[in-house]
Amino acid sequence: MESVEERIARLEKQVAKLQRHLGIDPALVDDDGPFLPPEFYQALEKKKMIAAIKIYRDRTGASLLMAKNTVEAMARRAGNPQ
Repeated sequence: MESVEERIARLEKQVAKLQRHLGIDPALVDDDGPFLPPEFYQALEKKKMIAAIKIYRDRTGASLLMAKNTVEAMARRAGNPQ
């Protein structure tokens, strides 16, 4: 029988493979925030801030100012300033 630690390690590997397959940079994932589609992370990575803000607003219903500030903060954390 698989231990809890072994199961967690196996699941973490699976998540990493899925992130690579979807083109999601784990550094850009906001663990406490809403689920954002791969297109959001691709736009953020390519520094397409307007597209990333639009996707963020569509997904969360955030105001323009809130979405702009959040997306810019995510870009800074990822070392990808606008």
